[in-house]
Amino acid sequence: MDKRTVLRFSRENMWTVAGFVLDSFEADQATFVDLLGADDFGPAFLTAFAAARAQVKAATGAAVRRGSGVVVTNRLYANLDALPPLLDRLDARLGLLPAEALTVPVKNFGLRALRSRLRARDAEAVSQGLGQLRHLIADNRSALDSKGYKKAEFDELTALHTAIDADNALQNVGQNTSQETTRAEDAAYATLNKLLGQVLRAGRLLFKNDKAKRRQYEQAALNKRVTAGDVPPVRPV
Repeated sequence: MDKRTVLRFSRENMWTVAGFVLDSFEADQATFVDLLGADDFGPAFLTAFAAARAQVKAATGAAVRRGSGVVVTNRLYANLDALPPLLDRLDARLGLLPAEALTVPVKNFGLRALRSRLRARDAEAVSQGLGQLRHLIADNRSALDSKGYKKAEFDELTALHTAIDADNALQNVGQNTSQETTRAEDAAYATLNKLLGQVLRAGRLLFKNDKAKRRQYEQAALNKRVTAGDVPPVRPV
């Protein structure tokens, strides 16, 4: 949505308000067309208005996307938090091994960097570090096994790495999808907002001397209907 666009009604209320306005406009369309012409308020306008309202109704909603994202993020953080004990036990065993028993120096296992990435909750960097670490563990498995390293620990490390990779990928896809969906939703709200502005302004002027009719096109009156719990007519899908 253009940053300059100001919605006449909140997103939560726009679909409902548009239903009230659509109902009033259908009843008054002949007057609109007679006085203002079919080019602006004829069948094409009615179709466009109904379609724009339907698009807003179908909008996924940022709150739903945030809720889904929170689930993934919480699961990702839980898996990151499960790593330090595994790293600590591995570090302790590496410290018991003589340098010549390992294929690379202990510092090359990257445990210090991994701990730093975990504190920063940098899932992508953690995943890269875990990939390197798993290869080095496999290369030095006999030496580590001699100090009590267990297959179950390696399997747990592997499972956590796989889960972190998957959720990190989901986050990246979710962020891209969310941005695309948000742009589409913004466009839908902007379109309905424009059509509402067109019909409300014309309606207030056409029925300026008919208080009851004019109120059907006034923003304040429409908001009061929403607050009062009024609902628009049910329409066929």
